[in-house]
Amino acid sequence: MSDLKPTEEAEIEGKVVSKKLQKTKNDKMFLLFTLADKSQSIRAIDWYNAETNNNKIQIGDVIKVKGKIVYFENRLQINISNETNSVQKINIMNINPEKYLHFSNNDLSKLNAKLEHYIQTVEDEGIKSLLKQIFLANSKLRESFLFSPAAIEVHHAYPGGLLEHTLMVTELSLRLYDLYNEDNEICINKDIIIAGSLLHDIGKIEEYVITPRGIEKTEQGELIGHIHLGTKIVYEESKKISPKIKETDLNHIIHIILSHHGEIEYGSPVVPKTIESFIIGLSDNMDAKIAQVKDNIRNTLQINKDQSWSEYDKRLARKIKIEKY
Repeated sequence: MSDLKPTEEAEIEGKVVSKKLQKTKNDKMFLLFTLADKSQSIRAIDWYNAETNNNKIQIGDVIKVKGKIVYFENRLQINISNETNSVQKINIMNINPEKYLHFSNNDLSKLNAKLEHYIQTVEDEGIKSLLKQIFLANSKLRESFLFSPAAIEVHHAYPGGLLEHTLMVTELSLRLYDLYNEDNEICINKDIIIAGSLLHDIGKIEEYVITPRGIEKTEQGELIGHIHLGTKIVYEESKKISPKIKETDLNHIIHIILSHHGEIEYGSPVVPKTIESFIIGLSDNMDAKIAQVKDNIRNTLQINKDQSWSEYDKRLARKIKIEKY
């Protein structure tokens, strides 16, 4: 999509990320939808076969469209041509996943080594036993964790993204621990900080699945969500370990998973009620937000390296100024 130019006829392949069947003031139907790959998106409009094509395609489908590229409202748009095959669904077996999936720029083997290092630094044998069971002993959980994304598109939305995000949250939380642990009157449990950070998003290994079309939610992800899925994983794995983890520590880790979104309105069933859960929730939010800002800037510069401001970001509810040094 990145080399499209106005006034030319084109065939475009992309994933349907939004669609809406609408009417003009004169009751003429038209279909407005958006196609995207990992590089950029383009708006499409169908004036000829709106209802037929609305029934043909669903959000998440990868399709190929024919039409004319135009410039409308300061952005590229494709006007779908009046042909019966101007909109075609693509069989999932014929989709190139590299067109829709970002991949990590980091060396995953080094990240894995860092994960194992954090586990080894835990002093409490029960907590360490739980972490070893989930991240090392259970090969299915281990493989899923190493290659899972952290989201569909918000942040770290690529294979290995969950590992990257988890390690950054752990590092941020440990830095906050070092800063705030100087107060002798307040006790902060470092082992809980490490375990809670490493496990806060563990449910995402069951929430998301990677397909040739990109990252999608599983049925469990839609119905239950990663917070409750994470508590289930931790409870189940805690029954398999020796030495056993203390019940108070297990409950504390579960509380961190349940509360790490910070507020009820942001999806947490409970709000943070320990200093460790506050630290981890703030670290999680910080890494997610900074990753969104970086992605916003990166996506803007990919389209135009001379831009001084990013496009408006709906999730951040603002544009981002792009500094150049």
